[in-house]
Amino acid sequence: MIIEFNKIKKDLLKNPDFKKEYEALSGQYQLARMLILARRAAGLTQKDLAERMGTSQSAIARMESGRVSSLKTVEKYAEITGHRVTYQLEPK
Repeated sequence: MIIEFNKIKKDLLKNPDFKKEYEALSGQYQLARMLILARRAAGLTQKDLAERMGTSQSAIARMESGRVSSLKTVEKYAEITGHRVTYQLEPK
């Protein structure tokens, strides 16, 4: 029996504690998704990008999982993939 991810997610989000934690991480995962999309659009593998950034493939994998060490690193990632970073703070 296969249960669809969206159904599981919908059920889990009914739990207020889960929903709070999920929302707390949403920005982190949005950034991770944008990084992956930028790399793919540039036609680069994680290994290719790592070589151009002077780092390891595992460091790129960590970034793409949402664990970013610095904004400077994100800017370098963006530049190599042909993108630019913009920053925005929005009221809740």
